[in-house]
Amino acid sequence: MNVRGKRFLFYTLLAGVFTLLILFFISGLNSPTAPIIIEVQAEELTQSTMSTPVPVYTPASAPISAPAYVTMSDPDPVSTPDPAPFEISPLSSDKPEQPLPAQVDTVVTAPPQTTSVTVDTYMPNGVVAPSASSKVSIPVLNYHSVTIDPGNVVVISPAKLEAQMKYLHDHGYTPISLATFINLIEKKSGLAAPDKPVLLTFDDGYVDNVEEAMPILAKYNFPATLFMSPGMVEDASYLNWEQVKQLQEAGWDIQPHGMTHPHLPKLSAEQQAYEITEARKLIEEKLGTQADVFCYPYGEYNQTTVKLLKEHGFRYAFTIDQGYTTNQQSPYLLKRLFINGEESLKAFINKLSKAN
Repeated sequence: MNVRGKRFLFYTLLAGVFTLLILFFISGLNSPTAPIIIEVQAEELTQSTMSTPVPVYTPASAPISAPAYVTMSDPDPVSTPDPAPFEISPLSSDKPEQPLPAQVDTVVTAPPQTTSVTVDTYMPNGVVAPSASSKVSIPVLNYHSVTIDPGNVVVISPAKLEAQMKYLHDHGYTPISLATFINLIEKKSGLAAPDKPVLLTFDDGYVDNVEEAMPILAKYNFPATLFMSPGMVEDASYLNWEQVKQLQEAGWDIQPHGMTHPHLPKLSAEQQAYEITEARKLIEEKLGTQADVFCYPYGEYNQTTVKLLKEHGFRYAFTIDQGYTTNQQSPYLLKRLFINGEESLKAFINKLSKAN
């Protein structure tokens, strides 16, 4: 074979190899393997996505208080109904998680014999309810009659009252006036809190408050607050106006406890308004002092009661709910510590130290 023939054969073979390579490459692009891989990956991705749980949010179980005005939720016809309950529907998987809004109402349960109400944390005179870091907590002791009456838990003997006042004196407690109490609760600037402040309160206005309690408190120079019912002054078991003035001169603050010590929730709105406002009016006229702090007779109240107190400009109201008073409670639902006259001094000390 001559040289020209060899060259022709070489180039022919080279072209054939090149052609086979091109055909092999083209056939590889059309192979079903690649789509299968893509489909499997897509299927795995779909299964992974569908197996991921979708977050579902529900309202917080514990209510959170927020600064607001008083609102109520009992069936009283004069009340404003509560807003519809807050609900959040499940989020779809293609939406980002959203922060859960806070529930704003503070639910406060009244004493067992009363209608429960919902009251927002609200401070009078434009004072904003403080945060937990600035909590003010003061024990408010709840006394009634001071005499000898075995088996009656609302009556304390003079000897037991003397022992309790001595304990307060000897262990650094500082009984305070109602005005000082309010200034501390409202965190008035420039006011230095005394050591271990405590507010002494006496309900109903029994005549033994001036005969027995007043001399004992005067011995230690302790002030107190009396919640009286002016309509009872003609009853020999209760203080008359001259005796009330003696207590006032001894450093006691005098505030209303209803005109006739009624069961307020059983009365109409008009009757409740009379009991509340007439008691304040008589105290202010007879004593020349401001009487805008209320105490619920029998510890009973309903939505109308609290609404009336706010409408008529009362600043605070005390319940018989147990615990320290704090500046984070509704001003119309302040707690106190009931003093059981049958309990020992040790029980009194434990109650005073553990209730905070």
